[in-house]
Amino acid sequence: MRITGNTAPQSKWTLPAGERVSANRRKSAGGRRRIQFSSRTVSRNALIALILGAISLVSGALMVYLAYKNGGQARLQEGAVLFLCLLMAVAGMILAILSRREPDKRYVLSYLAMAVNGLVLLLCSAVMYLGTM
Repeated sequence: MRITGNTAPQSKWTLPAGERVSANRRKSAGGRRRIQFSSRTVSRNALIALILGAISLVSGALMVYLAYKNGGQARLQEGAVLFLCLLMAVAGMILAILSRREPDKRYVLSYLAMAVNGLVLLLCSAVMYLGTM
């Protein structure tokens, strides 16, 4: 008697030919390994939006501090940097919204970038409005 081919019984856990399991293994805080069976990745636009928001938040806060240190009188350079922070926050908000619309991505950074850029937009707009009074 001659046996040809695969004679092993198929279980319900066997994958069809050509498919493979991709498990991302990471260590958690407790030292145990966590297995993540998702192929979702972080959106590149969300990361760029978060970086733009962080840069504009830090530089905007620095300009407000320099104006406070100068007795509440901001120079032209500080106002120009604050306006550039406003433009970076608008660009970051657009990128965050676009990254939220990408399918099969993780959206945590998108929401965080929206929050940071929204905060910068609010603070820069308030400083510019109060500066005209």
